[in-house]
Amino acid sequence: MTDASDPVVVGFDLGHGETALALTHARKTTAPTVLELTGASGNGRQHITAVGEHPDRGVLLGEEAVEARGVTSLFLAFKSPQIERDAVRRPVQLLVGGIRDDVTGRGLVPPNGAVRWTFGAPSGWSAELRTAYGELLRSAGLARVDVVPESRAALLYARESGEVTLDPDQLHGGVLIVDVGSSTTDITFVDGLRMRPVDRGSQLGAGLIDKTILRRAIDEHPQRAEVQELLHEDRFERLRLELHCRQVKEAFFRVDPGRWAANPHETVIRTRSIVGRRGKIYFNVELSAADMAEVLATPQPSLGGQSWVDSFRGDLLAVAEEIGRPPDLVLLTGGASRMHFVLEVSRELFGADRVRMGTEPEVAIARGLALAGQMSVRAAGFREDVHRLVRGDQIKLLVSDRLPAFAQKLGDAAAAGMTERYVIPAFRQWRAGTITTLNDLTSQIITAMRTDLTDPANPRLARASAEWQNELHPELEELTRPICNRWQLPPAAMRLPPVTVQGGGGKLTIGTNLGAATEVLDNVATAITVVVAGVVAVTLFGAGTALIATTGPIGVVVAFIAIVSGLSMGKDAAMEKAMKANLPLRLRQMRTEAKLVEKLREGATAEEAALSAKLSAQFLADGGAQLVSEITAGIAKELEALAIEAELLIA
Repeated sequence: MTDASDPVVVGFDLGHGETALALTHARKTTAPTVLELTGASGNGRQHITAVGEHPDRGVLLGEEAVEARGVTSLFLAFKSPQIERDAVRRPVQLLVGGIRDDVTGRGLVPPNGAVRWTFGAPSGWSAELRTAYGELLRSAGLARVDVVPESRAALLYARESGEVTLDPDQLHGGVLIVDVGSSTTDITFVDGLRMRPVDRGSQLGAGLIDKTILRRAIDEHPQRAEVQELLHEDRFERLRLELHCRQVKEAFFRVDPGRWAANPHETVIRTRSIVGRRGKIYFNVELSAADMAEVLATPQPSLGGQSWVDSFRGDLLAVAEEIGRPPDLVLLTGGASRMHFVLEVSRELFGADRVRMGTEPEVAIARGLALAGQMSVRAAGFREDVHRLVRGDQIKLLVSDRLPAFAQKLGDAAAAGMTERYVIPAFRQWRAGTITTLNDLTSQIITAMRTDLTDPANPRLARASAEWQNELHPELEELTRPICNRWQLPPAAMRLPPVTVQGGGGKLTIGTNLGAATEVLDNVATAITVVVAGVVAVTLFGAGTALIATTGPIGVVVAFIAIVSGLSMGKDAAMEKAMKANLPLRLRQMRTEAKLVEKLREGATAEEAALSAKLSAQFLADGGAQLVSEITAGIAKELEALAIEAELLIA
């Protein structure tokens, strides 16, 4: 019985030309095993991507489908983004369902549903197209299906298989993945583990070479008219002969290039018999080095009149120009990458030390897909642990516990330096008679403070927010550390990057190389600043007026007015009368400006500290709940963004 907690993962590389499967387990560390497929050609590990229906034998797969007589339908090379077409949907369902029945029927894959099937798609396919493709695959009878970019599978294969010799730092730099297939050459640039498809707009598939070989063979055949007549009447026979030409091409490229150089007249030849109206016809396909050179130099209408080799070289040059710098690594995958010139051209353009190809490029994607599926299962567990953390109360409790320290920093940011910035300039205006009463003076101070402190770019609030967040980060890391340990990730993978203040403008920025996550984190930091500014605005209305008037440096001015006015009534009454008093200029100027300014500065530190404490308490009272809610939500977004990037580190 299959362990549901350790499901089987099958990488299903349904290619345009060949199909291969590799199997692993979600929680095991052994390398994926390529499955042997019933009736597969060659070494038994690859099916020709062909499927047929026979009235007596049912669904036939691969070479068996190609060779069978009496089939009512035969499909070859049908993988396409046009999945709404029946000519694509029908063969995909037949092939996938038939291979599933084969591998489950022989006990290679459990039939009880504890299987994750991971399919590949060209990197240029959109997320919506991959979703639709997954739905098509599920309609073939697969319960749990993932569809991932084939370039991701290639990268994982290179990183995990051990078949490709490379410097680990290369994988974290710029990697150009060139997947040469029968219908397309899929080129993807991976920069710092982030993938960017590079669409050259041409259908540069090795199948074009097969068609060219077939045309040459037909033109050179002594019974050309009969062959053409047969192929016109029987489209299945054309598919069979095209496959025959592909097999001859593959046999040619399995020969060491040095052997062709030493024996230029040596050939690869294969013969196939076909039945025409007037009996059996022997169809020969023979290729020498000179023949193959002519084939590869043949202008291709679908490539704008360029030859296959020239188009391949041109695409690589265009990609190199587009990415703007030499890639650190060029990884060749796909069975067609065995064609000698693919490696030669790539090395010519990028350097032999940067170009790599595994020992079995034809099954690299299948193995990489199995690894991608394995990672997906593990990443899902990791992601669920992160979700459980952000949905729980631990982060909220931590923020609530540390909020008084944040309020104190906000109070300090609001009160520190207010004597010089707000009080002394306003006092000078009051002394000169420009401001009438202390109520007016207080209002002007509050207006100036509110304008300053509610600016999202206020550097003092930004620094207070940045300092507090950075002090909180180590404690958050202690919450995520058990999750990282559980999934064999370094604790630093979930470490929130430091928040800094950019220049003097007060904009919070994130010190990180997290690519797409940077925008999320930067927006969260800015959102916290905006919320803080909103709380400041609320605090400096209403009760804030009394705070400013009774605490801090302005109290010195009030005391001065009470003295010069000879107020001897109770404190509250004296305060109210002083605030409303419109003193004559001679009284306002009874003491020199310098003396009173000196007095204001003398007590500034203590008075501002007292005001900071009052403002901190007011921040907690007016905005504590909102701050806890917003900051907790922001941290949750930050951790979710980090989790997406950390998944790439799960092996």
